[in-house]
Amino acid sequence: MPPKKQAKVQQPTKGVIQIVDGKRKFTPRPPRPASERLPRLYRALTDQVNDGFFDNAKKTCKQILALDAASASAFQTLLFLHLHTDNYAAALDLVENPPSPAQLQFERAYCLYRLHRERDALQQIQEIKTRGRREEHLEAQVRYRLGEFDTAQTLYDDLLSGAPPATSEYDDIRTNQAATATQLAFITRDYTSHLSAPAVENPTAGLPAITPSAGELETYVPSVPIGWATRGTAPKPVASTSALEKVKRTKPRHKLPKGAVEGKPFTEDPDRWLPLRQRASFAPATGKKKKELTGLGTQGSTSGGGGGGGGGGGGGGHNKKKGKKK
Repeated sequence: MPPKKQAKVQQPTKGVIQIVDGKRKFTPRPPRPASERLPRLYRALTDQVNDGFFDNAKKTCKQILALDAASASAFQTLLFLHLHTDNYAAALDLVENPPSPAQLQFERAYCLYRLHRERDALQQIQEIKTRGRREEHLEAQVRYRLGEFDTAQTLYDDLLSGAPPATSEYDDIRTNQAATATQLAFITRDYTSHLSAPAVENPTAGLPAITPSAGELETYVPSVPIGWATRGTAPKPVASTSALEKVKRTKPRHKLPKGAVEGKPFTEDPDRWLPLRQRASFAPATGKKKKELTGLGTQGSTSGGGGGGGGGGGGGGHNKKKGKKK
């Protein structure tokens, strides 16, 4: 049986129906004031954020801001929802066009950093007059992305000196500090040590030129697989005859015609496209049934006189009366 349809609940009429001059006239109700709608919207927003319905929470925040443009809590909640859902373009648009004047320089710098606009983010950070630890963290991250590892290392050292040891911030700073130190050491020491090359001939000094061999050349270039210098000059291996024999097919690709033998000349029948009964090599069947049918063709044949006698006999039999035999 099909499922029963749930009865529709009749919604209350959003207006008043009046009869004027014998006709029904609908007068809509006036909208509820903001003082009645805002408490319901705030309660709905709290439930939506707690339950994880962030898209509905964004719509509710926009409804609240449409009724009360100066609501700082709705604006901050909407900005947090955009950042939490990684929608940094919408967050930047919201920060640049706030419904009410606000100091949002750090939020704008963070959005620019997440959108990979590091130069604009650094310029925005430098314009902040009162700076705290969050601004220092963000500037260190921006400096690291821009390749300014020495400045980032200095910022992380200052942040580490003021962070409590048993906190997550302390562990994060140590991790970022180690990554910055590794990059800085590679640029200043490790990278240049790998670039040591043999001396080049100087005609004025009369020094002989040093031409490294293929094996020595691999030691001057780091992270190169062994044997790369002589790989192009090495002879290519030739496949053995036994391997070629294995590649050959043991069976023909297609089925051979009837009577054909692989490796021997074969002449195909020129009548192979004609129907079987029209071929020159067709022989009709000569079985036992065919012989019997051929013998029965002349058996029991009579002359014309005999036929007439039979007819006369038939005429005599026609005059007999019908009845019981005595």
